[in-house]
Amino acid sequence: MIFTVTLNPALDKQLTVPEIRFNDVLIADSVQLDFGGKGFNVSRMLGELNQPSIAVGLLGGQTGRTIAEGLSAQGLQVVALPVSGETRTNVTVVTPGGNRHIKVNEKGPMVTADELTLVYRYIDDNAGGGTLWVLAGSIPPGVDPSVYRQLTEQIKSLGGEVVLDTSGNALKQGVLAKPKLVKPNLFELSQLAGRELADLQEILDAPEILSVVGAEFVAISAGDKGALLSDGKKLAVCLPPEIQEANPVGAGDAMVAGLSFALYHGYDLEQALMLGVACGTASAMQSGTKMPKWELVEEVRQQVKLL
Repeated sequence: MIFTVTLNPALDKQLTVPEIRFNDVLIADSVQLDFGGKGFNVSRMLGELNQPSIAVGLLGGQTGRTIAEGLSAQGLQVVALPVSGETRTNVTVVTPGGNRHIKVNEKGPMVTADELTLVYRYIDDNAGGGTLWVLAGSIPPGVDPSVYRQLTEQIKSLGGEVVLDTSGNALKQGVLAKPKLVKPNLFELSQLAGRELADLQEILDAPEILSVVGAEFVAISAGDKGALLSDGKKLAVCLPPEIQEANPVGAGDAMVAGLSFALYHGYDLEQALMLGVACGTASAMQSGTKMPKWELVEEVRQQVKLL
């Protein structure tokens, strides 16, 4: 079974406006609500790939209930671990076609030690051989940045495997536990490596730099400039097709879902990367953080070019 864990979920609200102007009142032509947070986005994408998953998240207040009910209505199995604070709402303002956007994320509710303990207890009861856990997203207020390292160590000790997708100090701490897969972007990899990396070519010229991540598999995406996946011995590189982008928010989560699906089912390196890139690219073609249907993912996958 694949589990996703979202410590800081959100209700994603997208407002589409004719143009973005500052110091003015903007009238939205349309409003879209999606039930998000990185781990929940991964579960939604896995659902489109016909892969069952269990979406675990810390949820509180009316917003938390709205997210749990919305995900359940989409056919996802949701485990809502309660917190006393109100789950956050993130707002994206976009222009038609997604050419320009502004995204504002709330920090999220304060999470107490007792509330966080619910996550550890759930993992104790469910982690084991044959399980894959996707730990994704930001750390809510009140939670130490070492949490993903601790959760990864716990899951691995019980026989499970971990995919990690986070940033900042949580990423720096999390990679110390050596997850199965980590997907930093170029900026995050630069922080881990202690040197600025401007493009994928710098990694191709010195692939040993990926060793700073400390994971069995490392995936790096540079949007329309391509992506790579390494297992420490071999390295696959591919380029996505040109698309009409609607909203790039959530594309990275879709890519993580595709990679997680591929690794869980034993795909080889190139096929895993192609599926991950196809999921991410197809997601960027959707409005809001809506996840693409399998048919669109497959159509895009056939256009992904291996380099």
